[in-house]
Amino acid sequence: MPGLSDYLTWRGDLSFAQDPFHPVDGLLLSTLAYHHFAQYADPPVGVGAPFHQVAEQILSQPPERLRVFASGKRDANLLRQTANSPRFRDQLLWASQEVLDVGKQIQFAAITLQLDYGAAVVFRGTDNTLVGWKEDFNLGFLDTLPGQWLARDYLEQTAAYLRGPLWVCGHSKGGNLAVFAASQVSLAVQNRIVAVYNQDGPGFSRSVVEQPGYQAILPKLETFVPQFSVFGMLLEHEEPYTVVKSRGMGMMQHDPYAWEIQGNDFIRLTQVSNASRVIDSAMRRWLADLTSGQREEFVDGLYELLAASQARTLEELANPKKIVAIWRQYTQKDKEKRRQMGQILRRLARAAAWAVREQGKQNNNKRQPEG
Repeated sequence: MPGLSDYLTWRGDLSFAQDPFHPVDGLLLSTLAYHHFAQYADPPVGVGAPFHQVAEQILSQPPERLRVFASGKRDANLLRQTANSPRFRDQLLWASQEVLDVGKQIQFAAITLQLDYGAAVVFRGTDNTLVGWKEDFNLGFLDTLPGQWLARDYLEQTAAYLRGPLWVCGHSKGGNLAVFAASQVSLAVQNRIVAVYNQDGPGFSRSVVEQPGYQAILPKLETFVPQFSVFGMLLEHEEPYTVVKSRGMGMMQHDPYAWEIQGNDFIRLTQVSNASRVIDSAMRRWLADLTSGQREEFVDGLYELLAASQARTLEELANPKKIVAIWRQYTQKDKEKRRQMGQILRRLARAAAWAVREQGKQNNNKRQPEG
């Protein structure tokens, strides 16, 4: 079950002249972008530092500070292996930027890696902060997010200091930011973009995908999702997607470490799983059944409950004291708000039941012999 580490073992000795930048490189950098590069190296725009030098600064930190997804050791090993590979070792890393603003509900980070020819602009996905997840949920009722405009500005400004082609990529919310940024920059920057790699990132509202900028960049969009995709199927997409084999269980297939790779390409499948289609149908039906105002009230109410615990991250929510604080906040809500939240959750349950029934009917129809 080969993955990112195996890719570096097989292909990490090849320069970008020998093997041009491709989607697996995009996934690798999107995974590494979850590291806090800006805390250790924030060179001014136009001045870069060799990737291996920045990586060494990060790797000198205590192991607990290297945790990205589930294993600090795993994250550290991938960063170390990338920094030691001839393919990435001496490429220049610069314009690292990171913004975490609870008040404006922004969790944003980006890095740029100058390649032998051109550059890769990489946006971080959702991290483990509560505000990061709240920002994701805001996509359910807002056409655009403040973080998306930060991504647009970052790409436009960074491109001004670069020469040659551009590859724009990101995993999860980072994929959404990559697509949005590429769709909103000037035509001059759009023309330099070779490809936009969206790795299991959510889509947009109908108003965004109908904009001329989105339609202009559409031929350059390449979206990749695991066979059990949830996040990457959300909201509106107009581009086709490639299904990648993932060894994860359920929603853990979203984890880029679980994506399977052979040579310099993903192991590709023909379609997403039945479970992925059921969840997608249920979410679409649920969202269609709610007004924008109802979605906003529900998301804000849920976030208010979690924020009452004063937890900053998802891990902190597991603390029993935090759970008690959340329950206390819930019981203090007026009955009408509790009733509204319960009603919305019941609608979700009904939408899920409907989606399961519909998928069952489709499966039965496929099994019936043709008359």
